Amino acid sequence: MTINIYLMLIKKVYNSTFFSQNKTISEEIMKKYQELSPFQKRYLPIFISIGIIFILELVLIFTFPMLSHDIITSPEKKSSKSNWPTKLAAPYIDMSSWVDVSNAYSINGAPDLGKLSDDSGFLYFNLGFIQPSTTSPLKSDGTIEWGWGGYSLLGSGSTNSQYQGIVQSLENLRKRGGDYAISIGGQVGDAPWVVTQNQNALENFYREVIQTYSLKRLDLDIEESNQDQDQNIINAKAIKTVQNETNIEITLTIPIMPSGWEQKQINIINAYLDTGVDIAIVNSMTMCYGTGVYPNEDYGTASVRAITNSVEQLKKLYANHGQELTDDLAYLKTGATFSIGYESNLYPVFTLEMANTVVNDAKKHNYGLVSMWSMGRDAMLESNSAITSQFNYSKILKSYTENT
Repeated sequence: MTINIYLMLIKKVYNSTFFSQNKTISEEIMKKYQELSPFQKRYLPIFISIGIIFILELVLIFTFPMLSHDIITSPEKKSSKSNWPTKLAAPYIDMSSWVDVSNAYSINGAPDLGKLSDDSGFLYFNLGFIQPSTTSPLKSDGTIEWGWGGYSLLGSGSTNSQYQGIVQSLENLRKRGGDYAISIGGQVGDAPWVVTQNQNALENFYREVIQTYSLKRLDLDIEESNQDQDQNIINAKAIKTVQNETNIEITLTIPIMPSGWEQKQINIINAYLDTGVDIAIVNSMTMCYGTGVYPNEDYGTASVRAITNSVEQLKKLYANHGQELTDDLAYLKTGATFSIGYESNLYPVFTLEMANTVVNDAKKHNYGLVSMWSMGRDAMLESNSAITSQFNYSKILKSYTENT
């Protein structure tokens, strides 16, 4: 049957306009074909097909080398919700901090994420912090008044020039193929779940932030003043509702000690797991340990110890909720954020060597996130007595995702 089909095709080609205008060539082809043995005629179509496929493969390889390279050598995995890399290096930056307009990294006083991305190599950033207004957190109807840094002038719809600079900055990053998570809460000021325990108000707040900035990932920065368990339970219910609606990816950023999370942080994680929130990453603030370190233990080694202990705690927490995590999965749900340079006279300077210790452990175990507070320090947008040149910490942090 196959040979009959091929003969029909040959006859159609033979009778076509092209061949009718090239009788000598076409008749010679048909004459050669008729001289073939039955065996040769039977297998000729197979050999022709193999030859055509081989030629097409060569054309594809040499015409589209970049496509072939991507298919073979790009092992990077993506999160199912945000489409972000599952192994991520993304520094924090304070978007409400003023950057002098004479600075090359300033857009109307806002840090320019596009230029920072160009010069540091990062495509992903964690942006701090959206908070309820410090002067009037609730409107008359009970909804939350919010803005960057708790300034309502730096909120959605504002015509303030600095806010317009923030909007342009976010756009600049996305134009480069990058993206950002927005962090809610922070150390200074109240989190939304502190100023109101009205679940509907919290849900509407999160919807507004997500829609305003077209977010795929939202970070809850739950510092000491924002760790009340009952308040977090209500917030978790609001987050669960909004996550169901928007498929937003959620990360929790919480304090830690070298011995691991204390009971207060464990209660917080439970509050979100109990409610069914899908937590992408539990990001530990590996910083400010005080007397929690061993004698002669530096903050880099203490941070690795903190993460190692937290991984075991995370596995137990998930097991208690009917989910078994392997070590690999637990590390992929783990983040570490260190505070670079000088923090205060209560703590040692977090050095480049300490940062390297943490990042090397992240490379060994494949953390879901490594980060630092903050890009503002490392880019010298703000003064820090222990940082005298730009992007040294960034180079270490960025090495986590290089060649992967």
